[in-house]
Amino acid sequence: MHIEKLEILVEVANTGSISIAAENLHISQSGISQAITKIEEELGIKIFNRSRLGARLTVDGVQIVEKSKEVLLKYAELKEIAQKNKDSQLSELKVSMVPAFINYLLPPLVDFKNQHSNLHIDILENTTERTIEIVKKNQANIGIICLYEGIKKELEEFHYEGLIDGKMKVYAKKDSPFAISKKITPEEIIQQKFVLYNGDYIRWFTNNFQQDIGKLNILFSSNHLEELLRAILNGSAITWGPNFSLKNHPYLSNGELVEIDLVDYDSVNSELGVITSKKKILSKVEKQFINFMRNEIISS
Repeated sequence: MHIEKLEILVEVANTGSISIAAENLHISQSGISQAITKIEEELGIKIFNRSRLGARLTVDGVQIVEKSKEVLLKYAELKEIAQKNKDSQLSELKVSMVPAFINYLLPPLVDFKNQHSNLHIDILENTTERTIEIVKKNQANIGIICLYEGIKKELEEFHYEGLIDGKMKVYAKKDSPFAISKKITPEEIIQQKFVLYNGDYIRWFTNNFQQDIGKLNILFSSNHLEELLRAILNGSAITWGPNFSLKNHPYLSNGELVEIDLVDYDSVNSELGVITSKKKILSKVEKQFINFMRNEIISS
């Protein structure tokens, strides 16, 4: 029996609700129900009486949950021992992140490196989908992703912490007529030429927009942000992205690039957040790095 299943038993017992337990554990309600059923079948006893009013422990269930808590406590002690050993061994930190976070991270990263002079930090620039994949395969310690509705189902195997909310914005050069009004409508959008960052959230948002409003005139898509920005600054096109994607970028800071509100369209917002594997024990350095990122976001 997996530790995760014991955690499910304890959480459902503590909350008395499958739906609340599912929300707290970031697992679907069907996943919780299936796990409980499998445990009951494996042990040959009924642990919960489930009804519309919630989940209540049976007499046998009370004993099972108590033992589950004891096992989880011992497992926590094992993790603590392992973490102490890991803290003394970690010499490399691999972080996979969406390009949007690079603008936040690079300047203060020097300070973090000075505090950990023996630590080699490897920053990998990837899409959200790719970041989820490589963190799952333990090819990166930490992932920074763009969370949106279309990707939430992929996160059941991860611990997730939101860092900053994002709102979709349009970006154009400073002498664009939309740069003066600071707003643009969907009807005006489909009259413009577009360049797009080739990221999963942008593709998802763009596809939904085209289904709702109409086809965009897309000149090209690229994974190279600077290439897209050059196309915008020479007047060839406009683009869009979550507002955290270009925050602190020099072109935006010096006024060459202007952020524009997308109005009269109920756009789905996104969130920049950090993921780590539920199967992995975080070292002290990894926890410090996550705290470092959180503090940088708050202070920026």
